[in-house]
Amino acid sequence: MKLMSILILEGRKEDLKKKYSDKFDEETLNWILNISDLVDFNHKYTDFLLKVVDPEIDASPEYIENIIDYLKLFDKYQSQFPKKDINQYVSFIELESVVNHVIKKHKEKELEKKVNKIYEDNKFLVVKPETEEASCKYGSNTKWCVTSKGTGHFERYTKGAQGLYFIINKTNSTNKNYSKVAVHFDNAGKPHFWDSQDSLMNERESEILKYAFPELIEAINQDYNKFKMGALDRLLIETFNQVGENSSEKKNYLNSKNDLSVYFRGFRNTPNRAEGLLSISLFTPEGNKLIDQYRVFIKYKSKNNEQFTASVSFVGEEDYLENFQDFELDGWGIDTTYLIMRTPAETAEGVRRHISQRVLDHIQDNPKLMKMVAGTSNVWRPDRFNYGYTFGKNKGLIKKLVNYLEKGEIGTKLDFLESIGKLKTKVIDGKKLYSHSYSDKFFPSSQFRGQFSSFFASAKLAGILGYRKIGKDYFLVKGPNFEAFKSGKLKAL
Repeated sequence: MKLMSILILEGRKEDLKKKYSDKFDEETLNWILNISDLVDFNHKYTDFLLKVVDPEIDASPEYIENIIDYLKLFDKYQSQFPKKDINQYVSFIELESVVNHVIKKHKEKELEKKVNKIYEDNKFLVVKPETEEASCKYGSNTKWCVTSKGTGHFERYTKGAQGLYFIINKTNSTNKNYSKVAVHFDNAGKPHFWDSQDSLMNERESEILKYAFPELIEAINQDYNKFKMGALDRLLIETFNQVGENSSEKKNYLNSKNDLSVYFRGFRNTPNRAEGLLSISLFTPEGNKLIDQYRVFIKYKSKNNEQFTASVSFVGEEDYLENFQDFELDGWGIDTTYLIMRTPAETAEGVRRHISQRVLDHIQDNPKLMKMVAGTSNVWRPDRFNYGYTFGKNKGLIKKLVNYLEKGEIGTKLDFLESIGKLKTKVIDGKKLYSHSYSDKFFPSSQFRGQFSSFFASAKLAGILGYRKIGKDYFLVKGPNFEAFKSGKLKAL
């Protein structure tokens, strides 16, 4: 049987050679008869091709290939043509015209499948186009930008949590402006109504439409509400596919000539989370020093139309550089809520910027980092603007506090102030009341909680003082820098 097929095919080729040898030169005729597409069809369309091609006008490879493309379409949709025998067509122009007509009808049927019919009655049809082609078909005879081919407007108005619907008046509308109405939901879920002239309908016009056709509007709202949560997830996926970089810096860190920088690059989306890379560097007069690095993992979930939650964790890289320090971000993380901005790129940038700033705030008081820059970890930054205390010398009120803690006294701030004579107490009706040393009026402890607040806040900030909560009270204890201050090694920057 295989041999028989070969013999038949060769026989057809010989017949065609004899028939068209006077029309084509031998080289051109042999080339056409050996075109693989024509061979695959067992030369059933070759006679038509040789008949319609005029070698005196155009027998170029491009022209021949164009005819073959149409022959393929004819073969594919042969049952849909009024004349199903290729030899009934007298010219390529006739075949081209008929094929284009059938393909157009076929595409229109395909486009109908690329819209969701949301609502239909005897007067109105509501569709949600899924493609630019469908938008152009169902938005025809309007001035909507989403019906312009190749402009990108359709994608721009349908990506993320946006929704696009067309209300089509099936009857002969007396007002051409409202023969079709587009309903566009923005990323925040707010609907906007546009008439067929692409004019934004005002609030009154929109309310009239909602009042006159409640079933139609309700169908649109229900469909969008189903769509938007899935759309938000898609928007977040798009957000965490945005690759970019952001950094946060602390100029003249610890009043030195070094700039502390946290640089974050991301994202790369994986099925359950996004990833990025975070680097911590010191910019010194000698150059840039990379001092720690982490892979960042972000699990995210949509919360509502405007926000999503994220859990950020860190995994340290190997300490492969001499200057590397371990700032122990592995045991630290960020759990927060982010706003969904106008575009995925803006949202991604906001996340990167927030992570880099949070890490910078977290590490700048790290003892290892302080020692690396200042030569000692026994340093602190006074809040001179609000408090004014720098504890340059161990004397006065701070010396009294140090002595109080050194003796192992157990008490609250008011107990300490009473012990050094700043306050006096009296028990009245079983309640302990307080008074200034220069006054005879006694009040409950709540009236004195703000006493020397700047002093205590600065002592806590310096690490000289700490607190331990027992019940409802906070008792004074030694802070992490207590011994360094007592020995004169604590430095205020």
